[in-house]
Amino acid sequence: MNRIKYWFVFVFLIGLSSNLAFAQVSDVTTNLKNLFEFSKAKSFEKAAELIAYDGEDKARIQMESFNAANKDEIAQVKRICKKISALIELSSKYDFSTPVVKQDGDKEIQTIDVSFVSGDQKLVTEFSFIKTEKGLLLFNMN
Repeated sequence: MNRIKYWFVFVFLIGLSSNLAFAQVSDVTTNLKNLFEFSKAKSFEKAAELIAYDGEDKARIQMESFNAANKDEIAQVKRICKKISALIELSSKYDFSTPVVKQDGDKEIQTIDVSFVSGDQKLVTEFSFIKTEKGLLLFNMN
């Protein structure tokens, strides 16, 4: 009887951990899709909430999102959104790969490749997100 209890607890824990991993992966895809929509709509204030700060304040770098009320920070957000919009506008379609979770020291990084297709041409761009207290924030695109 004890073995059956342990078996059920084991199966439950495995199921719980796989659900948490799937939820994180779907968060990356959802955040990126939202960022695409905000970029197309030029909703820079909303997009700022999904992009990791990268500026002079070393205490904030990759720890929190851009501040949409700060004109210098919103200018950086606009630049990123315009890059994303250009990729979308030049493509007839785009496809998301399965996100990959990596560890960089004590930081969790999740990357997702997006294939932008235009006719016979395909451009693959990697979007990298960092896990913060505010959730997953975009911090790099290659």
